This record gives sequence, structure tokens and C-alpha cells, in this order.
Amino acid sequence: MRHYCIINTEDKRIADMLGKYGYICIPTEKSADVSEPISLHADVLYLKIAPKQLFISQCQKNNIELLDKYGYSITKIKLAPGYKTECRLNVAVSEDCVVYNSDTSVSTDCFAENKQLIYVKQGYTKCSTIVLANNCFITEDEGIYRALCSSGRKCLLITKGYVKLDGYDYGFIGGASAYLSAVKKLLFFGDISKHPDFEKIKAFCKECNCDIKWIENMQLTDIGGAVEVLNNER
Repeated sequence: MRHYCIINTEDKRIADMLGKYGYICIPTEKSADVSEPISLHADVLYLKIAPKQLFISQCQKNNIELLDKYGYSITKIKLAPGYKTECRLNVAVSEDCVVYNSDTSVSTDCFAENKQLIYVKQGYTKCSTIVLANNCFITEDEGIYRALCSSGRKCLLITKGYVKLDGYDYGFIGGASAYLSAVKKLLFFGDISKHPDFEKIKAFCKECNCDIKWIENMQLTDIGGAVEVLNNER
């Protein structure tokens, strides 16, 4: 079975890696509605509310048309460059919780009632967080870590600052990775083995029944993560 994800495809190595695991990449469309360094980042341009429900930046015209054709419920969202206005869709969503900053995110009224709302001060919540299956998380943000642990969820706190993002001092671990639910693998966009907390990350993922893969000879890079779509349509 083929699987699909929306992702920044500027680096061919990333699309090639995803292809090894049966994924076809749908490119994000460059946006002037967010800051230039993140103008192709899926995790700021798309928010998956439910399996067939998406909030999408209104600039993603071709992909909106494609997903509408396949029966997705789509809400177009207006973004603008700047912290509070460009991270409205940057919300971490798991099977049963939503990690968000109410000062920056879209309204949480759109989420299912059975999802626990977990408030944090970080606006770039999804950028800062890897969401695995079975309520497991990895984050560089201490506030997110404390909030998730307090809610009874399993979370690993790692050292920040070891992810490349051109235009900024550093990027985020959530944007430098993608959990592929169809194959239960966590892919890192770059060599995670060079991260100072690699052994902790590897051990944690093993506890969470998640296999990790990475691109060797590439600096760990924040490319905006990935959003899985169309996995059962073709």
C-alpha cells in the first residue's frame, strides 16, 4: 500500500528516504504568510484535527484542491509573519490530547471532546514536540515536558540547540523528524546519532515500540516535519 505525506521537499534526500518506507511526498507550497525560513514548513501551514479534517493556511491552494477532491473537510486559515500570527496551526495533537498555547493557536473548539486540552506557554508547540503513538512524546521544551508529565503521559526531555534551521540560531526537534504511523517508524531529517542525547532517544523509542531511522551524513535539520494524508485512499 502506498502512503502519502505533505512535506517540504527541497532536499531530495528526504523524499528518497520516505520513499523507502512506501511514502509519496506531496510538496508544501511556498508561503509569504509566514516568516521566510519556515515558508515551506508543513507544521506551520497544516494542522490535522482528525483523520479527514484539516486546518490549512489559505495560501496552500493546490493542496487544498487536492485534499478537497478526496473528501477532506478543510478550514482555510489566514496566517501572517510574526510569532503570534504564524503559529496558529502549530499545535501538537495525539490520539487523546491537544498541546497548545491559547494565546497563539486556533480555537480548540474544533477538537473532539474526548481529547484532553493541555495548555503550555510555547507557541511553536508542534515544532518543539515529537508525537509518537501510545501517548509518548519527545520534546526540547521544559514547559511542554512538565505539562505532559503532569498529565500522566510519557515524555522524554532532550537538550535543545542541536538542530539546524537557516535564519535562526537553531531549529526544533519536532520539525526535524516525522513519525510515520503507517509503518511505526520515527524518521529524523539528519544524523540523530550525533545528538548528545542520542542514546536516551534510542532507548525511549524502544520503550515506546518505535523504530528510528535517520539520514546519515546530513546535519539534523528542521524542515517542518510532515503531515500524513491519503493513506487509505489509493
